Amino acid sequence: MALNIYTVKWGSKYSAQHVNKIYESCLESISDDFTFYCLTENEKGLDENINVLPFPKENKLEKWWNKMYLFDDNVVRQKGENLFLDLDIIIQKNIDDIVNFDPEDCLCFGQTHWHDLETMKKETEHVPHRYTDLNSSILRWNDNLDKENITLYFNAHKEKILWYYRGIDNFFMHKGVARIKYFPLGWFYSYNQGYIYPHDIEKHVFRQIPYVCLFDSMGRKEDVKF
Repeated sequence: MALNIYTVKWGSKYSAQHVNKIYESCLESISDDFTFYCLTENEKGLDENINVLPFPKENKLEKWWNKMYLFDDNVVRQKGENLFLDLDIIIQKNIDDIVNFDPEDCLCFGQTHWHDLETMKKETEHVPHRYTDLNSSILRWNDNLDKENITLYFNAHKEKILWYYRGIDNFFMHKGVARIKYFPLGWFYSYNQGYIYPHDIEKHVFRQIPYVCLFDSMGRKEDVKF
């Protein structure tokens, strides 16, 4: 079955160079053949082997909410096995285990096991929609995922969702529009926040065991070696 790899680029925070680097990293770290796609409003500078999927002309989504187009059949019509990669990550080694991870009929997320999740949950009891242990830097799904249900619900309640939730991680955590499956513990870590709480939470340290290093808004661009 076809393997499709996606990334999403919007605005000016990340350049075509970041997309090209992720594509090159995939060539080096994935054994199977794949087709690489970039959802964007600006394809200038992208490698000629990267397939462009343009945002809808009437696009009014901002920042990470543009990831919701991954589940919109009017934008992404590709069938098969699917992997999404954020632009603020570093692939550290072969990721065939991620590619071959079976999503069943779920949407696969990383889990933010570098946080004290128990304490975070207690601290947000009065605002439960602000709690999430999902991380959407890497997503995995296949044709068994009910994309139509995700898109129909999102489009029907878009204004409220964008106002109420801090991002797609919170949205998927609380609305039940898709079954969630976590990648195994230890596959990813946060450069800015640590690895596995409470055993290894040292910040700003590269680790060799995990497959992927994640960066976030707390990081400085000069820390990231693309």
